Amino acid sequence: MIQMLTPNFRFGSRSRREMEQMHPDLIRVLERAIAMTEQDFTVFDGFRSASDQNALYRRGASQLDGFTRISKHQLQPDGCVHAADLVPWSGGKAVWDWPAIYVIADAMFMAARMLDVQLRWGGCWQHINPLNAPPEQLVQMYVKRKRAAGKRAFNDGPHWELNGYAS
Repeated sequence: MIQMLTPNFRFGSRSRREMEQMHPDLIRVLERAIAMTEQDFTVFDGFRSASDQNALYRRGASQLDGFTRISKHQLQPDGCVHAADLVPWSGGKAVWDWPAIYVIADAMFMAARMLDVQLRWGGCWQHINPLNAPPEQLVQMYVKRKRAAGKRAFNDGPHWELNGYAS
């Protein structure tokens, strides 16, 4: 009988640069997740300056302006970045693809639990440890909650942040 092994992906130099100012706990989760996922991914965004954050806010890609409302992608009081945007990597490029994002989410959930690191996922904007539903269902429940409240959902599937850390 042939045993199929899980791919063992590793971060490239661009991802490593994005991780340079990240909190060590977030780096540990990322390292574990990339080693056990079946979907390769890149750390698309780590550190952001206030002006970078503000540019995303002005485009509608973030709800935080970077000046009066600080993103976890910006340096926190402990001197570290507490967020990472993870984008599926396929065919030599970053691709926005929800099914692949869900595979990454499964790996992140598992890695966070194994390492006892508390995370919040932008796909559903809730604390995910312990995981109480599959990623697809968490996103659907989030959208339903927002609509029931008469609000628009802001799904940010690539976004991961430390939860419960002083900011």
